[in-house]
Amino acid sequence: MPINITLVKHTIALLFLVSIANICLLFALIVKPFSENKSWKFACWTGDWFWTYMQNHWENTLNAKDAVEVTGDEIPKGESAFVITNHLGYSDYYLFQYQSSRAGMMGSSRYFVKKEILKIPCFGLAFWTMGMILVSREWTNDQRLIEQAFSRVKKNAHPCWIILCPEGTRRNSSKILRSQAFARTKGKSEFKHVLFPRTKGFISTAQALKDSHIKYIYDLTLLYQSPKQYKWRVPSLSDQLGCKDLAKEGYKFKIHVRRIPIADLPEDEESLKEWCENKWKEKDDLLDSWISETELANGVNGYIHQNGKAR
Repeated sequence: MPINITLVKHTIALLFLVSIANICLLFALIVKPFSENKSWKFACWTGDWFWTYMQNHWENTLNAKDAVEVTGDEIPKGESAFVITNHLGYSDYYLFQYQSSRAGMMGSSRYFVKKEILKIPCFGLAFWTMGMILVSREWTNDQRLIEQAFSRVKKNAHPCWIILCPEGTRRNSSKILRSQAFARTKGKSEFKHVLFPRTKGFISTAQALKDSHIKYIYDLTLLYQSPKQYKWRVPSLSDQLGCKDLAKEGYKFKIHVRRIPIADLPEDEESLKEWCENKWKEKDDLLDSWISETELANGVNGYIHQNGKAR
């Protein structure tokens, strides 16, 4: 198998920049006991320039920008938010950053990550120092851990996006089948394109942020389209980072945005659970509509191409 020089060069550059970012974040850690605000701003500055490099490479060098389509509500600049989204692959963060960069919130984005990530050399230290929301498997059962997860952001009213994928894992065909089987046992709707959401993390976060400076939920729905045989397969990072021109090759990335006031959400756990499940039903219906419309359009276009006219 030939070595992809483009991918190798990007990986080397990324590892070099991670090392620099860790040094910058170490400074943010040293400053923290003296000024929490300066420490947060320096961590955000570090995240911003590092993620900007990654995003520029994807959007401009690989020309993904011309392949992205955004629909739905506009996101105001500089607004803090609780972001929920379906989870398709590792490259989802490029789509999050496509939105956060335009809102001026890229460096202020904070993700839910499992504590095990701390064991990854270089990257683990960076995630911890950045102030990512580190959670254990059973964190939603411990009120102390819930408060600890959001205390820094709430206490200091830090501008941020808190990003959660309620499905808890990336989607694939076997997980879809297991998700559908779970839904059947609970008498719930079976989804074709998303996994049934695990609502405990969503409920804990929504309730914890009710009295904070974060006033909106951004509900994102993501879809990838690949030019290869398996059209709706999520392209891997190596597929994308090894491609010279994503738009020209036929990749497409769709993002639908809903901006919802947190004050409009119900307060009790059961109603919040139902609210989240209903949103995932809406996502599944939207994705089904997108896919059906695309398949229909491609069918018509294919007929025109072969016959010169449609009928």
